[in-house]
Order: sequence, then structure tokens, then C-alpha cells
Amino acid sequence: MAMFLMNAHNIISSCCGTSGNVFAKIFHNNQDQHDNHASSHAAAAFSGVAGAGGAAAAKPFGGAKKFGFTDKQAKYEDVPWSKLPLDARKAAKVIGFEQKSWDDKEWLEIDDKHWHDMTPEETKACETLGWDKESWEHKYEHTSWNDMPKHVQQAAEKLGWNKEKWDNDWDVPAWEKEWTDFTPEEQRCLHVLGYYVHTWG
Repeated sequence: MAMFLMNAHNIISSCCGTSGNVFAKIFHNNQDQHDNHASSHAAAAFSGVAGAGGAAAAKPFGGAKKFGFTDKQAKYEDVPWSKLPLDARKAAKVIGFEQKSWDDKEWLEIDDKHWHDMTPEETKACETLGWDKESWEHKYEHTSWNDMPKHVQQAAEKLGWNKEKWDNDWDVPAWEKEWTDFTPEEQRCLHVLGYYVHTWG
């Protein structure tokens, strides 16, 4: 049937031309519809890829930063329960927190434990919240400047230390302050080092 229509199209086109030929219009319109359909699919696919790329680009790797540090680097200490990511909230529950105790910054049993006394589940939960052994146990005080993570060095610098002062255990003016005397930025820097309201001073 398709061959018959094609032959008819060719015969009529040869004598009547394509402009007034109904077969030509049918074949031409069908081709246009096919091309438009394909173009629409291609445009939609490109738009989807661009949109996905744009969304990925809009979200910084590792999460948004506040005062130069991610929430995880600051141990989520200044993040209210309602804004904790799901994995951080689950981790907080593992070590004994609920919304009220988290938002009220209560001292819990986990705070009395040394890193090596924790269960594997507790250690994993603390790591999810941004802690490691050095920040939990020593606030990096036993770690040389060059061995500290870059973001910890940056936090220490904002509080007044540099390599010489840190490695030689020099005091800086921050040592003389009460917790409530610190600005929100300084408190976040202390969180990065491993301090919080109950362990400072």
C-alpha cells in the first residue's frame, strides 16, 4: 500500500507539480510533524540535562558554609534540631539526644565518655556529626599545626593562632574570654576545634 501511494505521488507530482498536489501536502505535513516531534524530544532532553546540572551547581559540594565552615565541620553544634539533616538527626539520637536536649545543649552521658570507651555505633554516630578522635579528646591541642586539617587551621587562625603560636602553646586573647563573650563566628570556630559551651573554660 505504501509503495502504491509513493508511486501515485511521483506520477501526479510529475504532471501537476508539488504545490497543488494533495499527496505532496500529506507527505510534507507528515514529515514536518515527525521532525517537530523529534525536535521537541531533543529540546526536552537538553533542558532536563541543563536543569539537573544547574541544580547541582547551585548546591555547594559538602553543603552550604557559615563563616567559612560547613555545619559538619562545626559538629552541628549551632544548628537547631529542626534544621539538622536526617543522617545527623539519626546520629544524634544514637548518642542520646532528642529535640529538647539538643536545642537546650544538655550534658549527656556520652559527654563523659572517652573516644575509646564508645561503642562502634556511638563512634560512627559521632563521626557522622563531624567528630574525630582528636577533636573529641584533645581539641587538637596534641596535634601539630601541619598535621591539622586545613579547615581546623583556618578556625584556629580566626581565633588568633598561627603555626608558631600553636606549636609552641602560646596563649592568645581568646583564652581569656567566657563562652558568652565570643561572637557567633568565634563560637563556630571553637566548634570546629571541638569546643562547645560545656567544655570551654
